[in-house]
Amino acid sequence: MGKIKHTFIKRGARRIYEQSPGEFSTDFNKNKEAIKTKDVVESKSIRNKMAGYMIKIIKNKQF
Repeated sequence: MGKIKHTFIKRGARRIYEQSPGEFSTDFNKNKEAIKTKDVVESKSIRNKMAGYMIKIIKNKQF
């Protein structure tokens, strides 16, 4: 259990990615810092989950 992300994390990550797709890559730490500079999320755990979900979005766009 625990593999399914909450809807607000998915929506938030997609919204942030659509606003500036050039800032994000498949590197978790870079995504985490990019989300941190946007001041969208206050919670550390939610920011990390969004950064991880960004990787999935980017990998799916490549194929």
